[in-house]
Amino acid sequence: MQILKLGGSVITQKDRPQTADLEAIRRLAKMLGGLWKSGVRDIVLVHGAGSFGHALVIQHRLDNGVKTEAQKLACAQTRAACAKLSAIVAQALLDEGVPAMVLPTGLLAVSTNKRISKFDEKKVLSCLAAGYLPILRGDMVPDASLGFSVCSGDQLVARLGKKAERIVLGSDVDGVLADGKVIPLITSQNFAKYESHLRPSDSPDVTGGMAGKVKELLSVKVSAYVANALQPERLEALLQGKKTICTQIEW
Repeated sequence: MQILKLGGSVITQKDRPQTADLEAIRRLAKMLGGLWKSGVRDIVLVHGAGSFGHALVIQHRLDNGVKTEAQKLACAQTRAACAKLSAIVAQALLDEGVPAMVLPTGLLAVSTNKRISKFDEKKVLSCLAAGYLPILRGDMVPDASLGFSVCSGDQLVARLGKKAERIVLGSDVDGVLADGKVIPLITSQNFAKYESHLRPSDSPDVTGGMAGKVKELLSVKVSAYVANALQPERLEALLQGKKTICTQIEW
């Protein structure tokens, strides 16, 4: 199994609420369609919420739980928006002949104080084994402490990733950057050296930005790569076990 994570910054226009980047999605779907036809069918796709989720979460302060009636309505609106984005991604893959199957995160995961405490990975693995390409997303999920809370796509990757051959994270930059240059290799030993360079972007993000993503990947102890998803051929190379411009992350 390989896990491909597409960041919200890649597949949505993060400065425009609930606006998908349809051209980027189309290019990525075409790339995945080519891989599927060539026999690479071991991919689980996880995508971020981007402008379909982060703005609503910030506006209604959902990142610390759902308590009021207004927050409950906003939580449901967030779930609906994230489902809409998944449907757009799935349709693009279907158009390329890939039997993509959306598995709603809220039916798979339960969190406790914003961290996944239960996860039904059997449904994901069964879907993959049956010949489908499973799609999961960052979303609002039931939380035993907070009612509902944000479950990032990065958490899902970390949860599933322990059984993966490799993890590929598609970002909107060439890799993990320090002073504008790609860091070729990050490990648990040198991460502290680079962490201060991983500043949050200007776009709304409640999942910890690049530093949060790297921390999640380091926790998995599986070879992981951060590459530019706006250049789909780079993701394609990594999913074929080839080298390309990227940051490699090893524990």
